[in-house]
Amino acid sequence: MTEGQILQLVASIMVLGLVVPGFLYYSKRTGKGTLLRNIALWLAVAEVIALLYRVFG
Repeated sequence: MTEGQILQLVASIMVLGLVVPGFLYYSKRTGKGTLLRNIALWLAVAEVIALLYRVFG
């Protein structure tokens, strides 16, 4: 692994460390239906961004 890849890995782990506790807290406060709907919406947004990047990137 190059130094840049190691830094990307460390940054990704740090972001996960910030996001996962909030995600767990949110999932406890809301119902399962709301959680699954939001996950589906975010996956759709990510898919659209990936497709746009592939076409125009």
